[in-house]
This record gives sequence, structure tokens and C-alpha cells, in this order.
Amino acid sequence: MSEPSRLVPLNTGRSACLPSVVGVIVTIISIVPFALRAVKADSQQCSVVARVDAKSAGLTSRDIVVSVEKVSVPATTIKDYPEVPRNIAIVIDAGPDQMKVLSKEKDLAVGLINELAGDGTTFTITNVGALPMMHAPTQDRSVAIEHICDIAGDNGKRTNLAIYDAIGSALRQVSIDYGLRAVIFIGEGNDGGSKLPYAALRNLAESYQVAFFATLVADHSLRGTKSILRYGWNLRELASDTAGTFLENPKTQLATRRLTESVRHLRLIAFEMPSRQSGRYKISVKSPQGERLQAQKAIVTP
Repeated sequence: MSEPSRLVPLNTGRSACLPSVVGVIVTIISIVPFALRAVKADSQQCSVVARVDAKSAGLTSRDIVVSVEKVSVPATTIKDYPEVPRNIAIVIDAGPDQMKVLSKEKDLAVGLINELAGDGTTFTITNVGALPMMHAPTQDRSVAIEHICDIAGDNGKRTNLAIYDAIGSALRQVSIDYGLRAVIFIGEGNDGGSKLPYAALRNLAESYQVAFFATLVADHSLRGTKSILRYGWNLRELASDTAGTFLENPKTQLATRRLTESVRHLRLIAFEMPSRQSGRYKISVKSPQGERLQAQKAIVTP
């Protein structure tokens, strides 16, 4: 028996940022004992989401240094699935302009669910259209796939879609529970009429440590003159800023493989941040060899 489905209207209001609390391993650095003790006394526990490549999959917390603005601090833990659960939201563009490619969007979403399903992985399915709705989170693969298959495209006239509002609601949903958090958008990518501005959308992802992934799917070119991206350019920036992946009109099989690998390489890195006032701070994550990892580029503290 599949679990019952619950549809809820997308929440377009703003919410307070939730701090992420993780375990801490005390690391001693003899070179700067006094500075480190000061950080320990006044620091707050934070975390960032990062994406490693295959050769770096075995990194430990001792291999990572986190820089907050110009202050470097050691990582305290680095966690992977299934050590921590995965909370994944898939947002499908089902607007009138997507009727010809909706089946392609759904095939990609189903492929991702089949590849990423497992104990401790929760899926939240959202569709954006004339009546944007969000299904209740589920760990049942068959239920998540049923939600995808039930999405019907809009046959109405061309209209603006509140893409940012839908993504914002997905960000809030995956942030409810602790773990690795990812939002995957599949659609044309242009926003119209959202109450949530892009800057606030980015701050939500940075506050909740959510990796954002976008795959633009359309029956037309996504670029204009001089090969300038016309659709979803803010989504490309959001993916880059949050350790995600951005794809343009890829073949379904390729997109499934790329997104699956990217999600599987996500890590949650905890560190002790020097006590600061509430605000947005630049973040850099490096290995001892000086290699910069794909990690969220900023953190927002409440």
C-alpha cells in the first residue's frame, strides 16, 4: 500500500533562518593556541554544504579548512549519506509553455528518484503551473514516482510562473529536518510574478545549507544573440553559489547521470565560526593541498 498523498498550497511568505547544529570534534593547533582558544570561547557552530569529486571522496575533517571572510578555521566534521539522511525536493515546471517537453521532464525526475532512493532519503515533489502544489514528503519511491506521473500540464494561455516562490517553498520544506539537503529544478527557468525576490531566494539556500540544481528543459533555444543565456540565468548563479549543478537542454540519460553523481558527492561540513553579528559572510572550503572544493560561497547567520 502506498502512503496517502497530501497536497498543500505553496507557501510564498518569508520565514526566519534556522541555525544548523551539528556535533563538534575539538581540533588543537599549536601554532596559534591563543587565537584558537578565543574562537572556541566565542564561536558558534555552523555548517556548509559542499560537493567533492571522485578522487576526493575519502576526505576527512582533518583534510578541510574553512575560511570565513579572511579568518581560517578547521572543519570539525564532514558527513555523508547514509551517515546523515538526504532531503531532496524536485520542482517540475508544468506551465503552458512546457506541454511539448513535460514528458521529458517527468522521465528525468523518475530516473533521479530511482537512482537516489534508499533508506534515509526523503522526496518532496512540487509542480509549478496555474495551480502550484506541493506533495507531502515521502521515503517511498513508488509514491514519489506516482506524484510525478500525476502531474498534468497546463493547457491555458502563456502566463508568468512564480518559479522563485515554488523553489523557496521547496527550500523551506527540505530544511525542516537535519541532513543533506538538495532542491532540483526541472523546467524552462524564467520566473514571473514571484513574491520572493531572487536575493531572498539565495539567502534561503545559504541559510539552510541547501545545494540547488537546475536542469533547463525546453523545446526551443535557451540562448539569444551572441550566445547569451536568456532563460534561467539567475538559476545558473544559484547553482554555482550553493555547490549545485546547472545543465542546459541535456539528453535525459546524461542529465540523470550528472545530477545523480552530483547529489551523491554532497557533503555536510561543520566548523566553528568566530562569533559575529547576524549577516551574510563569504565562505571558502579548501583541502590541505590548496584545492578549493565546490561549496556554498556564503553563509547567512541569524
